[in-house]
Amino acid sequence: MTTSPFPLSGTGEVRWRVPLPGRTVAGISVAADGMCFVSTETGVVALDGPEVRWIADASAHGGGLLLDGGLLVTAGADGYELRDRRTGAVTGVLRATPRSAPMPLADGSLVFLTAGSVLRAVTLTGEARWEVEVPAPAWPLVWHDTVFVAERTAVRAFDRDGAALWRAALAGDVAGTMVGLPDGSVLVPVHGEEHTGYVVLDPGGDVRALPAHLPPGIPAVPLPGGRLALPGWPERDDDGEWRPTVSIVDGETGAVVRHQRLRADIRSMAAGANGLVAVAVSPTWERWTEYHGWPGFDLAEDCYVLFLDEDGPRGTWTAGRPITGPLAVGANGDLLVPVSGELVSLS
Repeated sequence: MTTSPFPLSGTGEVRWRVPLPGRTVAGISVAADGMCFVSTETGVVALDGPEVRWIADASAHGGGLLLDGGLLVTAGADGYELRDRRTGAVTGVLRATPRSAPMPLADGSLVFLTAGSVLRAVTLTGEARWEVEVPAPAWPLVWHDTVFVAERTAVRAFDRDGAALWRAALAGDVAGTMVGLPDGSVLVPVHGEEHTGYVVLDPGGDVRALPAHLPPGIPAVPLPGGRLALPGWPERDDDGEWRPTVSIVDGETGAVVRHQRLRADIRSMAAGANGLVAVAVSPTWERWTEYHGWPGFDLAEDCYVLFLDEDGPRGTWTAGRPITGPLAVGANGDLLVPVSGELVSLS
């Protein structure tokens, strides 16, 4: 889930397609110069538009972490690999047993979870700066140079030097991924007896609950003006079939300002600076292979991207095949869509 500084046009016009070496995509990272790095089940592919620059037998969280100096962080057998983005050459290795994606701090170091539920910060030369034990399970997020760690029923905050800032107890279990908001606060999905939905933690650790009618799940996408795009509760269509929905809500009050029924589950969302949201809708690959082509099961109609803002739908692009990874927004505002074995760029 991503919010881009560039506007999305939502025209749904295909600019280019490029085959990928794997069917599914774990993530896409986009550099300021327009290069993008796609992590598939068979390796990492570096693309300059539709041109393949290099392919590496490696894995990468979210397509790989982009660092200053033209570096990309991937994962290898011995830990994190530092690669030259233009050539793919490995320029250094940070030896570790990582348990989470690496995240950058403002001083240039990387922070991540490692074996034994230890939160560790290291320099790019591999020197340990600090480490802190945290309760398991734990899910970290670096936002505005604060390190947030979600536990089962609480969130802790640490500064860039590993010093503890606060611990906020939640009225329920953490039910998904934390999302950073523009003002430095974080959105946390929770599920509990007192509250099921989302809470907002401000930088000081104060907790504010959004209304309980918002279902926790796929991470929300922040929009301009304090809006959020996130999945809504399923509802019945005119034939009585349960259908997924997407909602645009006010991030302060939780009021729903736009609600849209969908044909299939949300696979990913991305938003532009103009408030336009791209919603990837698709059955799973398993459902596609089992049911597509049966009488009454033309699942091609269920594979599409919906462009939506708070005034309603703005357009649709039909993929025709399962969308098998997260959306990303290119440096020129194009939408990058993984479609079962290829990457499609939409203007």
